[in-house]
Amino acid sequence: MRLAVRLTAQAWVSSLALLMPLVASAQFDDVDTFPASEPERGCPKRPDVVPFTARNLVGLPGSGWLAHQAIIPESKDRFFVESERDRSGVKLVPEDVDVRKLGAPDPSVPLWVFGKADSAACRAVPVVWWAVRMGTDADRKTYLMSELQVDCDVLPPGRLSGTPVALRQKDAPTGCKLRRADDNSTSDEGRGLPLELSDVLPERTSCEAPECQRKWEIFSSRWDDGSAVFDIAVSWMKRGGKKDPCEWATEDHTALLLRPAGALAPLPLRSGGAFFGALYDSTGLRTVFSRTLGVLNVHDAAKPKVAPKAVRYGSPTEEELAHGKRTLSPCKK
Repeated sequence: MRLAVRLTAQAWVSSLALLMPLVASAQFDDVDTFPASEPERGCPKRPDVVPFTARNLVGLPGSGWLAHQAIIPESKDRFFVESERDRSGVKLVPEDVDVRKLGAPDPSVPLWVFGKADSAACRAVPVVWWAVRMGTDADRKTYLMSELQVDCDVLPPGRLSGTPVALRQKDAPTGCKLRRADDNSTSDEGRGLPLELSDVLPERTSCEAPECQRKWEIFSSRWDDGSAVFDIAVSWMKRGGKKDPCEWATEDHTALLLRPAGALAPLPLRSGGAFFGALYDSTGLRTVFSRTLGVLNVHDAAKPKVAPKAVRYGSPTEEELAHGKRTLSPCKK
């Protein structure tokens, strides 16, 4: 009972700490986070990226975010022992525990959180630490996460496009901003697939209406210099004389594409995934983020053919693995 009381009290304190800066920041939406006289540092060449997870996804009550800090080695995991390691759970890390010994990065290096689209990053400070056990029997780990006190507005959990991301570095990344996908188009609108994108998709000459139907969806972001990122999903569905969409033979294909400034056609980014956002500054597009189950991919926009840096922040559950496939099939599985 004592543990439950302590957890609840600390959770209330952290919730107030998270809410207070949000209320204050709402009055200054049009004010830059950093002084105008400070020279722009721009986006880092090799960003140390910190992903976020919604509180409710790890079993904590309330609305808010947890920042991924480290994966706790099994040899140092004193939070989940014996049979507890066989199931998911979340436990408060006591204040007297040295989180550096659990794998946490140097706390003297601040986090700079990007929340809303096209806004500057703001400084964040860890206030409460949690040990989160998640995954399946085949791949279950304990993650060290923290609640943050932030100095700017962060959108509540709900959609992928509102999930924050942070950089861990000494100086503020002044002049660096995060852009989300700001355009969306689908085959349901009656338009054909843009020519510059259709060339990168596999041909399906045997797919002819009405026996076979092709559906597509595109999420994208563009910049003034002509660079752009395209996230494409395509599904070919053969009816085979059956009325139930769940009985149609369906083939799905996804691609994440980058069109560099001055290029005529986009290039596929290796180890793609769902387009998460992109960092840019006065020099143009710098870093593209994509996300797969439990992994945030960090692509260098200047080197689209190079494999991205993969930052792991969670282990998917059986349910997430079963429903993680991206498809445009009308079948509701």
